[in-house]
Amino acid sequence: PFLTMRASVTVRAPATTANLGPGFDALGMALDLWNEVTLEQSTRFSVYIQGEGADSLPKDESNLVVRATKLAFAKAGVEMPPLTFICKNSIPFGSGLGSSSAAIISGLVAGFALIGRTLRIADEELLQYASELEGHVDNISACLYGGLQVGIHTGSRWRTSTLQPAPGLLCVVLTPESKMATEAARGVLGPDVSRTDAVFNLARSALLVHALTSGNFDELRHATEDRLHQPPRAKIMAALTPVIEAALAAGAKGAFLSGAGSSILAITTGVRGDPSLQDARERRDVVVAAAMQSAAAAVGVSGVIRTLRPVTVGAHVVSTTEGSAPDAVPSACQGYTSTRSRGTPASFEDVVMQGLAADGGLFVPVTVPQVDADTLARWRQLSFTDLALEIMSLYISTDEIPRGVLGALIARSYSTFSTHHVTPLVKLGDGSDAVYVLEQFHGPTFAFKDVALQFLGNLFEYFLGQRKAKGLPHTITVVGATSGDTGGAAIYGLRGKENVVVYILHPHQRVAKLQEAQMTTVLDANVHNVAVDGDFDDCQRIVKTLFADDAFRREHNLAAINSINWARILAQIVYYFYGYFRWLDDGHAAGDKINFVVPTGNFGDALAGYYARAMGLPVGKIVVATNRNDILHRFFSAGDYSSKKVEPSLAPAMDISIPSNFERYLFHLFHNDPEQTATLMKYARDHSALPKFDAAIMAHVQGIFQSNASADSDIRATIEAYKARFAYLPCPHTACGLHALSKLQPSTDYVCLATAHPAKFGDDIADARGYTPPVPAVLEGLLKLPRRVVVVPNSSDSVRQLIEEAASRARRGSIAIATAVIPQPTPRVYTVATLALVVGAALGVLATTALSRRR
Repeated sequence: PFLTMRASVTVRAPATTANLGPGFDALGMALDLWNEVTLEQSTRFSVYIQGEGADSLPKDESNLVVRATKLAFAKAGVEMPPLTFICKNSIPFGSGLGSSSAAIISGLVAGFALIGRTLRIADEELLQYASELEGHVDNISACLYGGLQVGIHTGSRWRTSTLQPAPGLLCVVLTPESKMATEAARGVLGPDVSRTDAVFNLARSALLVHALTSGNFDELRHATEDRLHQPPRAKIMAALTPVIEAALAAGAKGAFLSGAGSSILAITTGVRGDPSLQDARERRDVVVAAAMQSAAAAVGVSGVIRTLRPVTVGAHVVSTTEGSAPDAVPSACQGYTSTRSRGTPASFEDVVMQGLAADGGLFVPVTVPQVDADTLARWRQLSFTDLALEIMSLYISTDEIPRGVLGALIARSYSTFSTHHVTPLVKLGDGSDAVYVLEQFHGPTFAFKDVALQFLGNLFEYFLGQRKAKGLPHTITVVGATSGDTGGAAIYGLRGKENVVVYILHPHQRVAKLQEAQMTTVLDANVHNVAVDGDFDDCQRIVKTLFADDAFRREHNLAAINSINWARILAQIVYYFYGYFRWLDDGHAAGDKINFVVPTGNFGDALAGYYARAMGLPVGKIVVATNRNDILHRFFSAGDYSSKKVEPSLAPAMDISIPSNFERYLFHLFHNDPEQTATLMKYARDHSALPKFDAAIMAHVQGIFQSNASADSDIRATIEAYKARFAYLPCPHTACGLHALSKLQPSTDYVCLATAHPAKFGDDIADARGYTPPVPAVLEGLLKLPRRVVVVPNSSDSVRQLIEEAASRARRGSIAIATAVIPQPTPRVYTVATLALVVGAALGVLATTALSRRR
C-alpha cells in the first residue's frame, strides 16, 4: 500500500562488525554507534554530510545513501522528487565497521518510509534490495535487524537468522588512522581454501555462535580464531597480530579483525548497566584498551579506541514529518545589495563567498525582516540552535540552503561550545544593583568571534561542496585581518578544511601573547599566519586593497572572514535575541525594553544589536564601549568621526581607528541610499574623517546609541572592582563595557556583553587582578609550542606576493609553505588536535557467503 508521500524522514542505522574471526562473509553483529540520515522533499537535489567523511565522501548521486534511496523509489515504481540528504555520520568509513552498509540500509529505509510503502519482512525484501548494492549480507543484515546475524544464500536469495548475544559484553575497538579499502583487503586472499582450514573455521564459527548466545564467554578465545582471512591480511596490517595478542594477554575473551579492517575488535565481559557508572575493576575493557593501543604504538600505528556494546535494534525510523513537497521559500530580506551602488540583489551564497561587494561596498539585506510579539513569545521557548535556525531562515532562501541542512550546519557550528546555551546569561549579585553579563567566550577559542566564525567556516565548506558536486570551481583563498580574537577563531573554524587556504594578517607584536599563540601554533598546511609591521588598521587596509583588485580577487577566489562578511553579522544577531529571552526568564516582563552594553572596536558586534533592534527586538539603547581608541565614542557622543593614530591599550582587540562596519550603519542612517553612502566613504578616505552631521541626524543617532571610552586606568579599576565585589574576572574588553555600565542606572535594565575569556589576557594585566585567572586546559602550554609565522612589511604588495608565490608552488605540486617556523624554548612535535576528537568509533565492511573465498 502507498500513503501520501511524507515531507521528511529521519533514520538511524548502527555500526556493524563482520566475520567475528572465523565467520567469513557469514556472521555480523550490530554495535551501538550510529549514523543518522534525514531525507527532506526540497526544491532541488543536495547532499550535506556532517562528521565522518564530511571532507571526502561524494556529495552527488554517486553517494551510497543517494543510490540506495533511488533504488527504493525504483522498486516502489515512484519517480524520486528533488530531495535534500542530511547525513550525520559517526561511523568511520574504510575501517571495517560497516559504514557502507549503514549508508545503504539508511537510504533504503528512509526512501521507503518517505514514500510510505510497507514491506513484507518474511520475504526479506529489504535484504535482497540491499544486496544489490553490497553483494553480501554479513554487515547489511546486522545493520538492518540488529543483534547477531547468520547469513546464507539459498542459491536464489539471501536468508538470515537473528540471534541475540548474551548480556554483559563490551567490544573494545581500535581503529587505526589509516583506512583499508575492501578491495585491497580482499586482494591478498587466495582463490582456494584447504579442507583443513575450512573445517577449522566451520568448527570455530559454530563454537563462536554458541559462546555468544549462551554466555559461555570463556570459549571465545578459541572461538574467534581464524585461518582463512586474518593470516594473509596480517601481512599488510602491521598491528593486527600484536594487537590481538596484547588484547588476549590483557584479559580479553576473544579478539579479531573487524570485517576487512582496519579496525581490530576485542571482546570483554563483566559490564552491567552503564559502563561509565561501573567500577573499572569489575570490567576489563579499560585494561584491554590500553594494551591494544600500546601494542599498536609499538609497531608505529596510532588510532582511536572506542568501547561499544552489541545492540539488538537495527536501522529504524526516528521521526517523520507529514506533508507535501515544499515550495521554495525566499528569504524575507529579499536578497542583498551593496552599500555603494544599486543593482540586482545578490544571493546569500554570493554574499558569503565574496565578502566584499565588487564596488568596494559592504553587503546589506535589501530589507530587514520584521518579527512581532507573537513570534517573540514563540521564539522564547527555543534553544539557541533552534532560535538561530528561525532567525537565519529569514535571511537565507531555502532554495540556497534547505532548512534541514541549515539546521544541521547550525548544530555542527555550536557543537564545539562548552554549554548548550552557547552564550549564557550570567547574573552577578542580587537586587537592584545586580549586573547581567552575556558570556560569549564558551567556544573553541574562548572569544565571541567563535559564534560567527564556526558558522562561517561551515558555510564555506557547504557552498564549496555544492560547487564541487556541480563541477564548478571549488577552491577559495580566505584573507582576513585580526586585532586578536578574529584570527584564532577563523583559523580554528577553517583549519584542515578541503579546498580552503587561509591567510590571517595580524599587527606584529600588537596582540596578546595567548591570542598570537592561538594563531601561530596551528601548523595545518592550509593556514598561513602573517605578521604585518603596522597596526590593525593597516592590516584591514591591506585586506580591502586586495579585495578591490578585481583581477587578483578573481584569480585567487578571495573570500572574507572579517566582519565585513555579512554572515558574521547574521550569526551575531542571534545572541541578542537569546540574551533578551534569558533576561525575561529572570523576572522581567515581556515587552520591557532591554539595553545592551557592547565592547567594540570594529563596530560589528554593536551593528548586530542594531539589526536585532531593527527586526523588532525590544531594545532601548545600544551602549558602545571603546578603549582609548575612541572614534566610535566621539561620534556617538559628539558627532566627531575623525581617525587618529592607534594607541596600544590593555584591550588590544579594540585598538582600531577605522571601524569597517560603520559603513553599514551609515547606509541605513541615510535611508539606504547607496549614492550618499559612497560619497561619505570617499570623503572619509580623503579626509580621514566624516563631515559633521546636522542636529536632527545626531538626535536620531543618539536615540539609539550611547557610548563611553575607557582609559587603561579605568580597565584596571573595573577589573579590581568586579574581583572584589563579585569574585568575577572580566577580560579587559569586557571591563570597558562594565566601566560604561557603571555610569548607567538601573543596572538591571542593561546586559553587558562579555567578549573573551579573561585567561587570554592574564599576563598583560596581572597587576590589575592580583593573580592570574585559571587557564583552560586547552590553552595550557600553548606558549611553548612551535609556531609558524612570517613577518612582512606594511604594504599590500608584500602580502599579494606572498599569496601568489604560495599559489605558484601549489600549482607545481609543492607543499612547501611560505612561512617560517619560530622555535620555542621547548621544541616538540606538534599534533594538530587529537584524533580522539573525531566522532565515530566502530563499524563493519563487506563480505560474501560462508566458506567461499573466490571473491
